[in-house]
Amino acid sequence: MAYALDRKHRAQIATASGLDVLAGLWILISPWVVGFQMVNSALTNNVLFGIAITVLAAIRFFGAFDLAALSWINALLGVWVLISPWALGFDYSHAPMINNVIMGIVVIVLAICSALATVDGRSNEM
Repeated sequence: MAYALDRKHRAQIATASGLDVLAGLWILISPWVVGFQMVNSALTNNVLFGIAITVLAAIRFFGAFDLAALSWINALLGVWVLISPWALGFDYSHAPMINNVIMGIVVIVLAICSALATVDGRSNEM
C-alpha cells in the first residue's frame, strides 16, 4: 500500500514538475517568440527567471521527489514573474505583461501542485 501511494506521489510530482519545466522554457524563449526582445528589462527578466524555473523544476522532475522546498521556491519565482511587469516597469508593453501574468500564474499553480504532492510538503500528513 505504501509503495502504491509513493508511486502515485512520484507521478504527481513528475507531471507537475515536467509541465513546470515546459513553462520555464516558454518564459525563457518567449521574448523572441512573442516578439518583445527589444524590451530589455522584460528580456533579461525572462531569460534569468526562465532558466531558474526550468532548472529547479527539472531537478524535481528527474528525481528529487522529497525536496518540496524546490517547488516552493519555484512558486515564489512564479510570483515574481507575475508581478515583474509592474516591478520592472514594462507594464506599458502589452505582450510581455500578458505573457508574464499568465506564465506567472501557471508556474505558481504547477509548483504548488508539485510541492503538495510531496508527502513531507503537506501539512496534513503524519
